[in-house]
Amino acid sequence: MKHNSDEQQPIQKQKKEDEKHKKAKKKNLWPLYALIITLFLSFVFSLLSELVLGNTNLVIAYVLIIIIILISIFFDMIGTAVTACDIEPFLSMSARKVKGAKMAVKLVKNAEKVSSVCADIIGDICGIVSGACGGAIVLMQFVNNGSIFISVLFSAVIAALMVSGKALGKSYAMSKSNKIIFFVAKTLSVFKKD
Repeated sequence: MKHNSDEQQPIQKQKKEDEKHKKAKKKNLWPLYALIITLFLSFVFSLLSELVLGNTNLVIAYVLIIIIILISIFFDMIGTAVTACDIEPFLSMSARKVKGAKMAVKLVKNAEKVSSVCADIIGDICGIVSGACGGAIVLMQFVNNGSIFISVLFSAVIAALMVSGKALGKSYAMSKSNKIIFFVAKTLSVFKKD
């Protein structure tokens, strides 16, 4: 009997090593997935902003820039919150079958990927697109007004709004991380059955 269990130990050890290799391969593919997601989202955001800015007036362009900045701040907050939150309350809620708790556990367990998508990919794309939109608006204003001062001032305001908004958002996300992630999880659980 003892001899049989001695034979099973190397087999179990090999299975554990194979599982580790599979997980390592999955993790190694994440940069490729991030590249594909970034290409797709940046194409969509850029296309939409070009379509809107191509045939629009300045008021709509300003509104578009504000929306892009708010999207960037919101997703940056989620990226920060998911890395700062505590999983224990979500595990407890999941055991009690609270709606959205399973999704919250999944988000926190995949915090690295969620943070990368929200803060790095979406947040950075929005920053780039808002800069491009700002450049288009600056060009429109320069053509209409001929004033370089207004153009430079507008570029500075866009940068200041983005940076200060993200700073405030990160501060809020650090202090209210569990509430933010639970809100996101409840929202996502509407689309996916818990």
